[in-house]
Amino acid sequence: MTSPFPYDKISDEKHFFGREKEIKELEKTVKFSNNMLIHSKRRMGKSSLINYFFQTHQKEYMCIYVDIFDITSKEDFAYALLKALSNAQDLDIKSAIKTLTSLFKRVRVEPTIDTKTLKYSLKPVVATLSFEQMMEDFFSSLNELAQKKQIILAIDEFQQIATIKDVKLDAYLRTYVQNRENISYIFLGSKRHLLTSLFSYQAPLYELANHFELQPLNVEDIFNYVKEYIAISKEVVAYIYELANGETKLIQNILHLLYIYKIKEIDNDAVDQVVEEIINSKDASFRLIYDTLNNNQKTALKIVGKYKNGFFNAEVLKEFNIKKQTLQSSIKTLFSNEMIDKDGDNYFIPDRTLELWVERL
Repeated sequence: MTSPFPYDKISDEKHFFGREKEIKELEKTVKFSNNMLIHSKRRMGKSSLINYFFQTHQKEYMCIYVDIFDITSKEDFAYALLKALSNAQDLDIKSAIKTLTSLFKRVRVEPTIDTKTLKYSLKPVVATLSFEQMMEDFFSSLNELAQKKQIILAIDEFQQIATIKDVKLDAYLRTYVQNRENISYIFLGSKRHLLTSLFSYQAPLYELANHFELQPLNVEDIFNYVKEYIAISKEVVAYIYELANGETKLIQNILHLLYIYKIKEIDNDAVDQVVEEIINSKDASFRLIYDTLNNNQKTALKIVGKYKNGFFNAEVLKEFNIKKQTLQSSIKTLFSNEMIDKDGDNYFIPDRTLELWVERL
């Protein structure tokens, strides 16, 4: 049995809604093999968006999706690209191995069981190959496949390449991105200060992708979808939206619980109870995170959770018994560790559930 409100996984085609504008923007971009950088706050549905787009456009394009969230080296990056390419073709295992054997000059592939899906997939064998050799094999194969069918390569959590220090991956990629033919690159990410630095003026990837900020879902679109599954008013949906600050994951989590509890009369009080349950369920894990901070950083986190901006004034400093310089230093540390983020002059905690938890401290 599945819930119509998936909150802890990527939405499938059936349960995806409310992104018509974004889909049209993607269609316009890839039609002419242009590139796009899609960025937003965390948990807004970037991965679900590209997954839905691939599901509904796989006949027109060869769609390759790679998530590089957990890479720690340039070799990890190259391997992730090769693995994504190896499993992107709509072929049986035997035919795919034959095709890839003819494409790859150095890399060979072998069948394996995907631990996530429990289905057969292909695993590149690269033990003796260098980063440069793996990348050459990947891009030469990509360019050869692009002569037969238009390709979309989506790289999720793209900002992670900035954490690799022994090679400038953005500079390495520039040559391939700007000399492509019949290929669109879709870069997705949420750590905005890292991500935007990769595409800023004088950066290697500057002006090589159209920027598109993914906005929160529209309340009207949420209501039109939700009312098919639970009895709820538009006003209560708007209340959920406000509580979640537009964060798609938390909205879905709240709606999921309202759905499984089969609440007959859903009002703001019912929503508050569900939100309290969500926050309480994460209390232990949030306390583990909180306990890694020193006392000044804990104070700074509380201040960000309560005030968002304008918190360097005397009243706030006195309320929390902290010096301005100490607060500034703690804010800087929290920002660099991605515990907090910034939008204009407003600071915020990127995980809305954590932010609500902090507000209760």
